[in-house]
Amino acid sequence: MDTTPEPAASSFQQKIARYLTYNEERKAKAILFNANQGNLLLKTVPYLLHINYPDLPGFIDDTDCPFGIHLFNPTEEFPHELFRRYFPNSTAMRIDRPSPFTEKPCIHSLKTIGSIGTIAQSTISDCDYWVSIRKEELGEKKMQLLQEKCKGIEEWVMKRGSEVHFFLVDIDQTRENKFESETDEESAGSAIKLLLKDELFRSHILVAGKMLLWWFIPPGLTEVEYRSFVQNLVSRNKLRANDFVDLGYLSDIPKAEIFGACLWQMNKALDSPFKSVIKFAYLELLLRGDATSLPLFSDRVKCLVTYPEKLPAAEQGTIELTEIDPYILLARDIIALYTKEKSEQKRAALIQECLFLKTLEGFESQKNTKFGQTSHLKATMDMMQSWNLLPENYTHFMRFRDWNYKELIAFGAKVHDYLIETYKRLRWIFKSFGADTGLTITERDISILGRKLFTFYQQKQNKIDYIRSVSRDLMVQRHITIHITKYEGVFHYYAFQGQLDHETVKSNVESVIKRENNLIRLIVWLLANGILSVKTQLHLTKNFLPIDLVDIQKLTELLIKTFPIIHFSRISPANLLKRETVLRALVIVNFEKEPVKGSKTMKSTMVTENSYGEYFIQEYTTTVQLKNAMRNLLTQHYVSRWNNNLEIFIPQQDEQSYIKTLLER
Repeated sequence: MDTTPEPAASSFQQKIARYLTYNEERKAKAILFNANQGNLLLKTVPYLLHINYPDLPGFIDDTDCPFGIHLFNPTEEFPHELFRRYFPNSTAMRIDRPSPFTEKPCIHSLKTIGSIGTIAQSTISDCDYWVSIRKEELGEKKMQLLQEKCKGIEEWVMKRGSEVHFFLVDIDQTRENKFESETDEESAGSAIKLLLKDELFRSHILVAGKMLLWWFIPPGLTEVEYRSFVQNLVSRNKLRANDFVDLGYLSDIPKAEIFGACLWQMNKALDSPFKSVIKFAYLELLLRGDATSLPLFSDRVKCLVTYPEKLPAAEQGTIELTEIDPYILLARDIIALYTKEKSEQKRAALIQECLFLKTLEGFESQKNTKFGQTSHLKATMDMMQSWNLLPENYTHFMRFRDWNYKELIAFGAKVHDYLIETYKRLRWIFKSFGADTGLTITERDISILGRKLFTFYQQKQNKIDYIRSVSRDLMVQRHITIHITKYEGVFHYYAFQGQLDHETVKSNVESVIKRENNLIRLIVWLLANGILSVKTQLHLTKNFLPIDLVDIQKLTELLIKTFPIIHFSRISPANLLKRETVLRALVIVNFEKEPVKGSKTMKSTMVTENSYGEYFIQEYTTTVQLKNAMRNLLTQHYVSRWNNNLEIFIPQQDEQSYIKTLLER
């Protein structure tokens, strides 16, 4: 029998008021971080979901298309000046037209999940929305139309410089922990069902619609006690059921789910290792079980926001609502636990460093901000210092953008070593449970996640290797100097950090990024690893080859256009379950501008990207070899100039027209 006392009506209203204050504070942080992005994500996107109008993004020309958010007031939530700023030519708000809004909204609640509105937010953070709907209210056709509408909004937002994803999630399935992973191709849902729910509870911002009932249910209940508590609240009119969305409860996470979550985090780490270090540490604490008293962190956040009376007496009143940041508080608890044991203090230090770098990444990416000099950054650093979150050598990390390449690689290796070691520890702990672990991850998802790890770490002949970097988005260099030397008849090609000349490269040996005996391979390697991008200015020292800086720049531009940087978390699961195939290719012909007429040789290089996210380079010495390779691309992979997935680059040279004719025969 449930013995949990029900809150008095006044107490219940106080909890609602505390939650709304906290939620508004999170929104304010997101807008303070970047007003344009905040208005786009938290005001404009919900408005577009609330309306279906011909001259607005996301319009679906079908009267059956569902739209609208419960309890959403477009006049209050999307002021007229914002409407005019984003949609100056729209007629949706003309008073001589019928109301464009529906009386039967289909979206019960719209929430963000993840780093938006936390210390971990940056301009490269994408925004994931949980769109809570009821499938039984919509049916298959309307679900498909709503997905199309969401897709249209995603594409419009992308054009405005932000990346968003909508997860259409059924309320009843979520409550029963049976929500499906098919809502997004990137998901491997069998691995992280309850952990994903835990992350939603602890990190979400309510953007629009009904509040999550979970906030107002005491922590520590069993599933039966939870259901009884909710029934009593409704039957005694303590709450209006239609004002809330009930996504169920979460008392704990079975250890059987942790292994799949480890695989998932390893994959996420390939793109964003800073956050994954902290999430990995959280998984380890959960898996240790009785060895730690750390509860589900979603319960901890709930106590801080709506149930402060459930906190230990020593903690009550120590954190203001405005200071509650799910990301930084999780890091604080993990670091506190790691520092208790001498053998684990190195891990605590690494978490401090990753948290600090993630924080700096956010501040650095803010527009109109003098990095390192804002009062906001100083206040954040003061808070981190008072909570023992600042790394000892934080001034070194403040200069992260000025690190030389060797420092970047050393720290990246340190992060990846931690992830691999932690994964091995967690796998060992998991195996110690015995044969009957009740593993929740499916064979399909193990195949998908395992394939991504192989893609990243496995070495293959002619493959461009990935470096274990801190993040390919953070590795980009402002200036790269290409330096060419000849030793014992062999040319060597160097990439240096910075803007150097033939003399200064000799005194800047520590700035070498990589040496190759093939210039094209060097450039492709730099691009694949995010070191060279459109933001990079290239320089070339004096040399005696016919290759000039313009040739290198044009090749680089074409490579960037042909091969956008790969994010492993977004590689299609469907592709990973099939045999690998070539997606696109670039052929570089006679780059070194050697005489072709009358010669039996014509050097060429083919760069390919496959469906697993791997780059390969193949070299040919004759026209016949190249033509055979191009024929193979067409017949086996449907890659050709006619299919718009094959590019050919011939640098400017006297025999350029002759080479073109030679290839077309």
